[in-house]
Amino acid sequence: MKILMGCSLLLWLGVTPALAVPPRLTEPALSQELQQLEDDAPPLLAYRARVAALVAHVDAYPPEVQGRIARLQCWAQPSERDEEFLRAVQFADRALAEVRGRKDRVAESGLLACRGYHQQLLGNMDEARLDYAAALTLARRLGDERQRADILNLRGEMYSYQGELAEGLMELIDAHRRYEALGLESKGREVLARIANAYRRMGLFERAEGYFQELEHDYRTLGDVERLVDIHTQQGLLYIDTAEYDKALPLMVEAERYYEAQQQDGVLAWSRIELATILLRQGKTAQAMAKLEQAATLLHRGEGADSVTLGHWHIVMATVQDAMGKPAEALRHLDEAEPIFAREQNLRFLAWVHEVRARVLERQGRVGEALASLKAFVQTRHALDQRLREQRALQMRFEFDLARKELENQTLRAQQQLQAEKFKQLQERRYWQFLVVALLLLVMGILVIHQRGRTRKMQRLAMTDELTGIHNRRQIQAKGRKWFAQARASGKPLCVLLLDIDHFKKVNDRLGHQVGDRVLTAVAQCIEEQVRSLDRVGRNGGEEFLVLLPDTDLEEAAEVAERVRLAVSRLVIEGVPEDHPIHVSIGCAEYRTEDDNLGELIRRADEAMYGAKLAGRNRVVKAA
Repeated sequence: MKILMGCSLLLWLGVTPALAVPPRLTEPALSQELQQLEDDAPPLLAYRARVAALVAHVDAYPPEVQGRIARLQCWAQPSERDEEFLRAVQFADRALAEVRGRKDRVAESGLLACRGYHQQLLGNMDEARLDYAAALTLARRLGDERQRADILNLRGEMYSYQGELAEGLMELIDAHRRYEALGLESKGREVLARIANAYRRMGLFERAEGYFQELEHDYRTLGDVERLVDIHTQQGLLYIDTAEYDKALPLMVEAERYYEAQQQDGVLAWSRIELATILLRQGKTAQAMAKLEQAATLLHRGEGADSVTLGHWHIVMATVQDAMGKPAEALRHLDEAEPIFAREQNLRFLAWVHEVRARVLERQGRVGEALASLKAFVQTRHALDQRLREQRALQMRFEFDLARKELENQTLRAQQQLQAEKFKQLQERRYWQFLVVALLLLVMGILVIHQRGRTRKMQRLAMTDELTGIHNRRQIQAKGRKWFAQARASGKPLCVLLLDIDHFKKVNDRLGHQVGDRVLTAVAQCIEEQVRSLDRVGRNGGEEFLVLLPDTDLEEAAEVAERVRLAVSRLVIEGVPEDHPIHVSIGCAEYRTEDDNLGELIRRADEAMYGAKLAGRNRVVKAA
């Protein structure tokens, strides 16, 4: 399934040499070309040819254009085999060094996402999570809604693939909402396919099939053969899950023919493995073996195969060998498959490995070993079922919240419509004209008074975080920019602290959002109690706080941070168990003359905070 994800994401393949160097683009054609490639991925051959045309003249373009081309080039790397995934990561490393040297934060965010995606394809899920988180943080600070949507799309699919189905679904739905707001219909359809897959993995097959049928109709209407085949393969997976093999078979045969014609070896191998699975479950063992042998030829052609696809091949081959009465061969293939899926923490395939191994060992009369494998299967299956139940519960809560918000919006719209109708009726009653005028004058007087009070309230709210009562992000950032300019002009020191509540998501998930709100409020008050009256504390977003410390050097700031950290760790908060203490990770940074703006200073504090997280959390780290 991972190789299919790699193909369907944006149909990202490598750039092949062109027959002749294309001409360099000038404005406005250059901007139009970049925008089209970023918004709507064209067919494979066209995409790689157009990226190659841009790369051919990259040195002649302005730095900001070079950054956009670097992002496209990263996504254009070959992505079917482990060696190719690794080279894409290495390309991203080099490109990141260049764009960071130019302080091109937009390109940096895109390249972090690209590197995270290829780390994911390599099975390095922890590294992928770190890159996605860093990319999302940067995109959020830049206000780049498009990149936020792209990263949520990527990370949501990764969460879904790993079994974090509810969280993945929430991020995918968020990405879809953002794409719709941006008017990116093609990206919206792409993420809808991932939402459908998330529902399939949850076992909500009817809901998933509804999405697939809708997308099938859209792509057929658009004449988009590539994406139509992609949707059919995903429908095929759904029918395999529901044991409707007669429905799944023609869809996978269609995919096999298409990928063979397009010479896409990686996805072709994957489709033949799925065909072997279908044929095996139909009792057609010999035909299944033939498909696996064809897939093996593709997997071992050229450089090393995608390890996860190879693991999938081993487990299906083991099942076929078992059906053919070759237990030794079956066990050998199971031994090859198990470490691959253990590394990815793929419980579904690990359960399959344990199940087949228990059956093979039992037939060999190796009862003790068979019982051990059966126990491993039961434990893995139980963990998988438990995770699925938890994810379904989270998904139901999420959908309930969405429905409640929609109902509130509908009620508000109905009220607004009713008010409009009443006003219209008043206007139509001419014989009440004098009274209407009088009433209108009275109402206007009341509205003026109300508006004055509301204006004062809105001014206060515009500067204050409603939950915690401290400065909101807009106000703390504005104050920070002002003090940054003063520090630059006067040469006086200025430090910032960036604090993040450790494991705050677990607080919300385990204790509820009401307790989470108490934690945020208590931490905010605690921070204010530990700093001077001239310092400023603000909620920078979510569970993150920003503290401005004027006339304070780095060592003094670190002392303040340590005082805050200790004070927070001693908090007693209603609803928070004693065995679940609240901790914060804090990054400190001092203004340097080379800092161009407040964002640079905050970025260094953020990197220090990130270092505190990596070092084990609940600590203070000073920026280098």
